[in-house]
Amino acid sequence: MMQSKLKVVSVNDKPFSSMAQLFVPLEENPLVLPLPKTLPDPVGNDIKEIPQALKNIQTDWRMGEGQNRASAMSLSRALLARLREKMSGQSAPDGIDLLVTGCEVSLWLGEQFATDLAHCFKHLNVRTVSANKLLGLSGQQFSMCQTGHDLSDNWDLHDCVVLIISHSGGTFASLAVSKLLQAVTKRIFVVTSEWDTQIGKQLRALGTYSHVFSTNISLRPAEPCSVSVAATQQLLTQILMYLAFRILSDDVKDSAGPVITRTDLAELEHVNRTNIEALQEIVGYHKSMSKTERELRRRGRAWAQHVLETPRAWILCAAYVAVTVTCGIPPITAITTQAGLYEKVPQELLYVARALDAAIYIFLPQIMIFCIRLLQCRPLLHRMTGRTVVIGDVPWVAQCVEAFLSKLVACTYSATALAVFSANPADHLVHRMTHRVVRGSLLACGRPDGRLVALTSAEQSVCLSVNQASSIQSLGVTCESITIGHNPHKLPLTAHHVCLQGSRPQFLCEHLLPPGVQSATALQGCFGNLADSVESNDLWAKLREDLSNTSKKRIASSSVETMLASLQKDSDGQVSFKDFERGFKEFMPTHHLDRKDLKAVFDRFDQNYNGALSPSECKAILQLDSVSLMSYAQLARNTSPSSMDHFNIQESTERIFGARLINSDMSAKDQFKMTESQRLSMMLYESRIASLQRAVAFFVMFHQMGKTIAEFWPWVSFGILRYRMDRTHSIMRIATTASPVSGANVREKMVDLETKKSLVRVKGLLSKMIALWRQQQVYSSAEF
Repeated sequence: MMQSKLKVVSVNDKPFSSMAQLFVPLEENPLVLPLPKTLPDPVGNDIKEIPQALKNIQTDWRMGEGQNRASAMSLSRALLARLREKMSGQSAPDGIDLLVTGCEVSLWLGEQFATDLAHCFKHLNVRTVSANKLLGLSGQQFSMCQTGHDLSDNWDLHDCVVLIISHSGGTFASLAVSKLLQAVTKRIFVVTSEWDTQIGKQLRALGTYSHVFSTNISLRPAEPCSVSVAATQQLLTQILMYLAFRILSDDVKDSAGPVITRTDLAELEHVNRTNIEALQEIVGYHKSMSKTERELRRRGRAWAQHVLETPRAWILCAAYVAVTVTCGIPPITAITTQAGLYEKVPQELLYVARALDAAIYIFLPQIMIFCIRLLQCRPLLHRMTGRTVVIGDVPWVAQCVEAFLSKLVACTYSATALAVFSANPADHLVHRMTHRVVRGSLLACGRPDGRLVALTSAEQSVCLSVNQASSIQSLGVTCESITIGHNPHKLPLTAHHVCLQGSRPQFLCEHLLPPGVQSATALQGCFGNLADSVESNDLWAKLREDLSNTSKKRIASSSVETMLASLQKDSDGQVSFKDFERGFKEFMPTHHLDRKDLKAVFDRFDQNYNGALSPSECKAILQLDSVSLMSYAQLARNTSPSSMDHFNIQESTERIFGARLINSDMSAKDQFKMTESQRLSMMLYESRIASLQRAVAFFVMFHQMGKTIAEFWPWVSFGILRYRMDRTHSIMRIATTASPVSGANVREKMVDLETKKSLVRVKGLLSKMIALWRQQQVYSSAEF
């Protein structure tokens, strides 16, 4: 046996005091998560863990003192600093404030996050771009031509905030971009699965503050992404709410153009918390199936039968041929022989029996498929070819589910291969997919909840797309479609519908609907009638308001200034609640707020919690309209400002969102006006919560479909034929993701970018110096 010695050499200039400091502990180390256990079904296990993983993220965000909170504070400070630089003129007014980048699934989630943030703050310049494109433009010796994309050197990335999304933390292009962009900005952050990743190491080297967000779900060996998608979406939702709250609480909020309100955040926080219960209903419980999970898995097994009919027909054909050829007794010929017809009929007619046997052999696959469909009670006239699955939903859901299903069947055998496509039913599904619809195509579509007025048109578009696809017929048969959503109404032309059970409160618009109205057309008609009635009644009022708009503004401004001047102030120039209440009732008699609501609004604007307001804070309250005042009163009555820190956004406690805005003497038309103030809240519910629930429902259904197909092969081959549906042939997603763009020139390009940044800074300083010198020359000439 060969003997050898291990020699440890330290290359650090400073000697370590003990050998233990040279090693990284793998056990009981909070920065190194343990490897997952080896399980027979990693994909199914990932789906089952989704509710708990999301609950852990919420609990850590609210109760923990971990790195996510520190990173969130750093991210908000960086974004607020960027806004202040724009206000002071230190950076270009058209410069990018936040750049979100990533690859594949991470990029699709980032695009939705950036869209939502831009909807919340209309003046915030938020951009998304693929890390491959960014690397191709700025990380190559010869820049890649960005044909079809608006990415160019004109994008001002100097000192902007960058958010990189990479579940593995080692995606090649994202890792290269995390190095490359350090030449133009130090405000780089990453969303990943754990702290100890390659990108995390790159960003920790920047020092000064925390740069890493973690979903804390560790490495996931299964290549079809499920829990990583849901956890990333949840973490981005937490970041979105935190950034919105911080901007609304800062003095630079006006430069961001806020559209979102604290009431919207309170409602979003409520549906965010109840989302865990809804997801538990979708994925089921550890020891029992829920009603929704049972229905989703039943539909998955049914679709798997469409795919499995081909190998089953092959097996039946093989058995038929083997028996009849080996025994030499084709059935029609054998029946003719046994009946003794050879002696009773002419010899020529005996060829008819043999011709019938030949026809059976020729059409044997079709005959067997017909027999299988009869036994399983499935449509008989579907095409007898490979199946195609089309997934329709909002972009990030459709693309993530397409990647999930295509990876589930990536290693399957050719007889059970699937063609998987995705499209947006509110945009290009009709144009891209309806000409491909044939008998037996499988269409799965997610439906927004049209009972919310902000989503009524979106649901109408989805229903129209599904109906158009389902109405294309051949031999009286069309595609087999299924819709998944929160509206319980089933479309007439779809084969199936799965209703997702939710426990969220109602919005005002749902409260105004007549009982039993559920179809997309009826919903749009009801809301349209209310809106038309409101518009017709308000036509002359709006005209009069436009004609007297200038004088009204002058009167309102005069009232505010008069009240501010009349308010009694203390030695520090602050206004107590008693004096504010007296002035408010005297000068603002049209605002019907009781004392309790007024005190709640007063406390909400009291930023120092000292029981007094500054004149600017008083002016901000007085300039609010009635709806905004009632919104602030609603939120303030349901939350305590003294207990409301930046991380624990207090959720709304209303049974009906916005019910506090409705007075008992309001008509339905006036109440419908109030629903417009909840439009953004409904949009955020759809993009952050409802779409996630539909994505998880697709994961459950297609997992059952892929599992049924995978379990078929070892069962019919006595264990000889088998494959793992948690793997693909590339096996590239676990440690990294394949990249089409080289990163060989990143170091050299970093030097070039740093040089360009320095030149831009010098150019700006010289411009300021020249401007000051010219001013001094003008003053000097004026003195003479």
